[in-house]
Amino acid sequence: MRKILIILLLTLEFTIAKSLNANNFHSTISKKGVVIVKFWATWCTTCKMLTPEFNKAKKIVGDRAIFATYNVDNRGKPLKQYNISTIPTMVLFENGKEVDRSNSILSAKDISDWVLGYIPK
Repeated sequence: MRKILIILLLTLEFTIAKSLNANNFHSTISKKGVVIVKFWATWCTTCKMLTPEFNKAKKIVGDRAIFATYNVDNRGKPLKQYNISTIPTMVLFENGKEVDRSNSILSAKDISDWVLGYIPK
């Protein structure tokens, strides 16, 4: 039973994106490499549709990129700084700089292909 619980916890760690807030946002996006942030809200139906695809893409990409989410209901400086006016919005950062964004509902394959396109081979 204990082994099963440990396996489940490890699986969740690899499939659930890191939750960001105004305090840890910049330290996360500033990490070396590629970081994708999904801006969302609990009441947003379209955001709910994107969530499973975003989590599947995280599983596909693995540790080659950081997948994170930012709940817009928490307000904070990142919303204004990155001009987030619609949700869901996914912003792709490379070495701390915004390099691309999408307001579309993408499949896990499309998201993972998009992210992997910014990762050197």
